[in-house]
Amino acid sequence: MAELLTISLEELVSSLSTLMDHTIAPLRDHHRRTAIAAYHISIYLDLTWQQRHDLIFASAIHDIGAFSVQEQQALQDLRFESQYINRHARAAYLLLKEFMYFEHIGEILRYHHAYLNSPSELDRNKIPLESLIMQVADQAAVLSGESLNILDSAAAIINEVNRQSGVMFVPEIVDAFNKAAEKENFWLDIKNMTLSSLFDERVKLDNLHIKKNELRGLVNLFRRIIDFRSEVTSTHTAGVAVVAAELAKFHGREDETIRKIKIAGYLHDIGKLIVPSEILEKPSKLTPQEFNIIRTHTYFTYEFLNTMSIFKDIRDWASQHHERLNGRGYPFHENEKTLPFESRALAVADVFTALTEDRPYRKGVAGKDAMLVLDVDVQKGELDGTLVNLLGAHLDEINQARITSQQESKKEYEAFVKELNKEEF
Repeated sequence: MAELLTISLEELVSSLSTLMDHTIAPLRDHHRRTAIAAYHISIYLDLTWQQRHDLIFASAIHDIGAFSVQEQQALQDLRFESQYINRHARAAYLLLKEFMYFEHIGEILRYHHAYLNSPSELDRNKIPLESLIMQVADQAAVLSGESLNILDSAAAIINEVNRQSGVMFVPEIVDAFNKAAEKENFWLDIKNMTLSSLFDERVKLDNLHIKKNELRGLVNLFRRIIDFRSEVTSTHTAGVAVVAAELAKFHGREDETIRKIKIAGYLHDIGKLIVPSEILEKPSKLTPQEFNIIRTHTYFTYEFLNTMSIFKDIRDWASQHHERLNGRGYPFHENEKTLPFESRALAVADVFTALTEDRPYRKGVAGKDAMLVLDVDVQKGELDGTLVNLLGAHLDEINQARITSQQESKKEYEAFVKELNKEEF
């Protein structure tokens, strides 16, 4: 029998939702509030345990397909009429459907802006009940976002939601909202309850049991979430992962270490979910403020992996890829005495991949030219000289592995964008 891995969905959902809610853009804290509101509304509807489970899961990550500040600002428009509405919902669906265990969550997200007054050609029988509930919870969360004292705002929010009953929202769900909204704890929970409290005290999310070889599918989902936010980043993670794994292989590391370092490479930039795509795609030099936003991503990579027990053994490797041997990296200022081999390999892989791939402000350089830069970094005491020499000794083979991996990722991204651009839910 194949070895099974147990993954806590509570850890996964909470970690991903919390990371998304740390964004500097308009969605800050939005996913937590939506999940809390959805839970309260669900109490007054005849849901199965599975429906309530999936509703909370989906609500906590529902805007995962909104990649830019422009898209996220559109989600604060109470009419929800922007061109970006269906695009971000479709992006979420396309991301999640590739991991078979999350296919239904993807379907829920696909339709969470399919309102009663949406285009008539939409087959409403396709829309999951969870999507319809989330629509109301989503608007309550948007309306509650700016409230200093939520109880002062409750009546106005109730009026606005009820104004859309039978127009945007299903009346039965609005009725359930009204019952929940009669209680002060509904509003106070939206403002104050944590996701961990929700999971501990109200809705216990199931654990995910997968075969060990299926972990790659989950990691690949995270890779797509990280990279597919922008054409600029669409191949970076794939390149870093394979270069780091090749370095570990040529260094003589055992297969399990090679496997784990590749996973760390796929996850090293998960913290960039807090960075708007406008900054990632900026064709000119970043301002000091923008660069400081970029500099936070490794900290959030650490926080994301630290709260997921399945990834704790690679937490430091992934989050230390901008640390330097001379202690002048970030965010923890580790040094040659504290940085393990795996972190050093990922740092070399990250610099090499960044130099050889195209960016908005420059073309990528050839592998041999990238090596000149890496050699300077070694001389400055930043990168591990042994690993840089190892890369140089096997440059053609490692660089070709990077190119192949990034070409495959590029094709996958292009297929994703083609599907995303279709004019349909």
